Amino acid sequence: MLARLRSFAGLPPGERTLAVQATGVLAVVRLLLWLLPFASVRSVVDRWSSADPAAPDAAVVRAVRRAVDRAARSIAGSDCLPQALTAEVMLRRAGQRARVSLGVAPDGRPLDAHAWVESAGILVTGDSADLDRYTTLAIFGSDTGADGGA
Repeated sequence: MLARLRSFAGLPPGERTLAVQATGVLAVVRLLLWLLPFASVRSVVDRWSSADPAAPDAAVVRAVRRAVDRAARSIAGSDCLPQALTAEVMLRRAGQRARVSLGVAPDGRPLDAHAWVESAGILVTGDSADLDRYTTLAIFGSDTGADGGA
């Protein structure tokens, strides 16, 4: 625990701020996914995420990626869906477009579902060496055009 605190303290101030924000958003998203149906959680995410789009900024996208990764290591049960929704909130609040994809692997037994986020051509969450094996069922937002549901 002390090593994690030292590591956190050694981050640049902007990275610390993003890590704290990501941890807070992830905790709330995780709780909402536990308590509410997905459609209600989507509505909350859309309300939290309103910001005017800015020019794509790979540095911002990568910083959000690192922040969500750090937060996920701190909060139990933070699998791909809460991470994806957290990244979407943070990216859109920073003016970056984000596309959340939900998919399933047709050969998965039990059901093998996955969520991932892309922004500015970067895979932000949901790293998977074999992402192409998932059949996309839904896409929310866009990493290149106007945000909106699929």
